[in-house]
Amino acid sequence: MTSRIDVAENQEKADSPKEIKSVASPKRTASERSPSKRQFLKLALLAGGAATVALAWPRGVNASSLSNSSTSLDSPMAIAKASTLKLSRVFRFNDPKTGAPQISAFPDADTVGPPKGDTPLEVRMKHFTEIENFTFIGFVLAHELAGTSAKPISTIQGLTVPDAEFENLVDTAKTERLTNEQLGDTLLDVGINWEHFVASTNTIMTAADPLKITDTAMQAKIDSLDQITEALVAEINLRSIRQKSRDSGRRGSS
Repeated sequence: MTSRIDVAENQEKADSPKEIKSVASPKRTASERSPSKRQFLKLALLAGGAATVALAWPRGVNASSLSNSSTSLDSPMAIAKASTLKLSRVFRFNDPKTGAPQISAFPDADTVGPPKGDTPLEVRMKHFTEIENFTFIGFVLAHELAGTSAKPISTIQGLTVPDAEFENLVDTAKTERLTNEQLGDTLLDVGINWEHFVASTNTIMTAADPLKITDTAMQAKIDSLDQITEALVAEINLRSIRQKSRDSGRRGSS
């Protein structure tokens, strides 16, 4: 269900720390822009969330793994900082290279595997709980970064998603500039939509894979919200590292 997002390689070198090797990707279509940058994704999601017109493309079209080492679940240092209760596989930690707060990558069912559970429904419930945790801790970090400077969302510039409605949303988002707090608000809205789309389709989950449903059009919407959410968290991680780098540079020069 999850498709990771690579860090855009065409970012300006002066604005990106050397530790970051990759961030996210989508595509551009005509879509009406909201006059409120704080709500440009919120309004589009709420207005179109009930629509079911979709293209049932394969999951993960033009989206690849988030290879940033600081957010990899395969990193021994990252795993060591996970919650000792281990109820969720997403967590916050400090990047070992920069000390910047980071959110771990969302567990990829294809590589890490789905959550453990005694029944398919339990597995699915734990999955959407992880979605909610992933969204909320990203939202908190974005608000902690604060600041008033509005910047483009670099991690969605090459992203394409399998659902037509949400592809239009991504295309609109590519032209927007958001402050860190606006980015966090956007993440919260998109991520909660992802979680609710998953939680509302329990009755049509497939027996072989409880993270999938039999409705291919709705699955395309779920996959699209997944990819957008992961891209927004990747952007928050990137901004956190850039901010830490700038703060360290100012302290070093003083």
